[in-house]
Amino acid sequence: MELTIRFIGLIVALLYVIFSIDDIIWDIAHFVKKRVNTEEDQLPLEKLDAIPPKLLAVIIAAWHEERVLELVIENMLASIQYPQSMYHIFVGVYPNDDATVAVAKRLEKKHQNVHMVINTHDGPTCKADNINNVIAFIKQFEDDRDWRFSSITVHDAEDVVHPYELKVTNYLLDHYDSLQFPVFPLQRMPTLKNFFSSMTSGTYADEFAENHFRMMKMREAMSAIVPSAGTGFVISRRILEQFGDQPLFPEDTLTEDYKLSIALAQKGFHVHYVLEKVQRLLDDGTVKWEYIATRSIFPATFKKSVQQRTRWIYGISMQSVKFADIFKPSEIGFAGRYTLYKDLKAKFVNLLLLPGYLIFIYFIISQFVSIPIMYPIYTFSWWLCVLLTIIMLLRQIIRAIAIRNVYGFKSMVFACLLPPLMPIRLVWGNIINLSATLCAWKQLIFGFKKGDKEKKVTWNKTDHEFLDKHILYRYYRNIGDLLLEKQYIDVDSLDQFLEQSRKEGLRLGDLLLQNSIITEEQLMIAVASSQHKLFVKNISSFISNTVDEFDKHWLEQSLIYPLLKTKNGYVFAETNFTPPDTFENLKTGGAGIHTVFTTKAKVLEAINSHGTASADSSVNLVTELLLQDKITWEQAVLALDNQNFIPDILGYMGLRPAKVKIERSLGDAINA
Repeated sequence: MELTIRFIGLIVALLYVIFSIDDIIWDIAHFVKKRVNTEEDQLPLEKLDAIPPKLLAVIIAAWHEERVLELVIENMLASIQYPQSMYHIFVGVYPNDDATVAVAKRLEKKHQNVHMVINTHDGPTCKADNINNVIAFIKQFEDDRDWRFSSITVHDAEDVVHPYELKVTNYLLDHYDSLQFPVFPLQRMPTLKNFFSSMTSGTYADEFAENHFRMMKMREAMSAIVPSAGTGFVISRRILEQFGDQPLFPEDTLTEDYKLSIALAQKGFHVHYVLEKVQRLLDDGTVKWEYIATRSIFPATFKKSVQQRTRWIYGISMQSVKFADIFKPSEIGFAGRYTLYKDLKAKFVNLLLLPGYLIFIYFIISQFVSIPIMYPIYTFSWWLCVLLTIIMLLRQIIRAIAIRNVYGFKSMVFACLLPPLMPIRLVWGNIINLSATLCAWKQLIFGFKKGDKEKKVTWNKTDHEFLDKHILYRYYRNIGDLLLEKQYIDVDSLDQFLEQSRKEGLRLGDLLLQNSIITEEQLMIAVASSQHKLFVKNISSFISNTVDEFDKHWLEQSLIYPLLKTKNGYVFAETNFTPPDTFENLKTGGAGIHTVFTTKAKVLEAINSHGTASADSSVNLVTELLLQDKITWEQAVLALDNQNFIPDILGYMGLRPAKVKIERSLGDAINA
């Protein structure tokens, strides 16, 4: 019996070490990569607004999401730092899901950039079918308006989308075919009291921190396959056109996102992993770094966690990757095939975890307690167990570093370094993975009835929760956040004037302006962003006959300038000094008034320039499109404000005008 135990222990330890060798190589490569990394690799956040906004589409596939859908979308609309007219949210629902349909219909009626897409089949089909159906709708939506979305971003119905995600997407689309943003689970701040009750959800935070802080970035650095995480995944126009009328997401797997990633790699498309962070100003006045990532609530119970991970393991390692894919030469190259091996081995490695822990524990105890020694000292088996111990400790240290970077020092301590609890969360997570792997093997072997091997894949979804509104406010941007992002102010100066603002009861922006810390333009850019309004940089682009409809003295006194005329009103530029009741008489007269921000100097210059400058042909073109309802007033302002960026600014933004009576004026605009 003793001999049998030793033999089994030797085999398990040997396999564990063999399967861990590539992880050690990965860790070394990551360390070297970080050492040679420079600031040049970082995204210039302060330059994001220099790129004109392109039309972007967001897809949310929903099945029985009536509890969270409205909260998710309302939060997106309230927090995202991107012009609302330049992104549209498409919600895929099913005709037999009345509750979710009712929510989606209400949102569509309330918001012009939210659209409900009812599936052609009763639900649930698979998630891939839902998304593909939405993509087909988007293509028809584009044809009807003669628009072109530059990308689609797939999100889940429980996501907290980062305010800068679309802004970063807009910037990077000119450089990459596809983007994957990090996904970091939301967790309660760990304490001794909630340690065990939050342990299951905590394992998600630990594993995603390690994988999305380290592994995903290394995959890209080694030119391997960067898998889609299923959410926060951006697909460019170039990919959509490459696939044509073919379904983009494969419908024969539970992990359609992962299988699509392989298909993209085979077609030569590069998925860029976006690991970027920004400074945030917290309510208590402190400043911290925050990753531009998708945040989600993950299952908190053992049963639901096993259910979800079973789907992941089965879909990835048993449906999407085969041994033949690893060994046969293909378009993805050696690094890509190596990536597939790392993903495939999970269905075997997870089975070794529990026996590996038992061997590890027995081996450690046997060195200090008078019990039968498992292996004589300095033998091959003994050294193998020593190596196994080192590998396990190394994994804990590497995980601790990742958790500290993503969630902070306190989370790291509770997750990895708190005696005697330090290994518990790691072990618990691996027990969940072991259980999920066994369920996946069971599903593979016994899951289909005889003669039913071609059974269609259906949506094996997890019930979702969402955050309370008061917690969501933490993710909104304030003036301080925006000033830091654009590097208009440093942390020390911001802290100093925040303190003065609290003592004197004055607005932060006014104090900074009075002390010449920032300019009026910098302040108004930040104010506009915080209020989800536009800031006009090039007001001279709007000089037209519209100004003749108003008294010049009134315009000067009010510090406003009429930019455009709409069907039922006007678009005005206002300043920080514009009286609050300026537009009351116009509104009383029935005019629809829309406002954007600019500076006092720009308004006065535009008013005084009128009569000496002639209206540009592009103003006439954009006005014509606006009056024909081909574009919105906000899109019109954005197009004119950015017309110096590229000759065909409408085409760049995705606002391609319909071919009706305006072809000549379009040509004039381009030539100009």
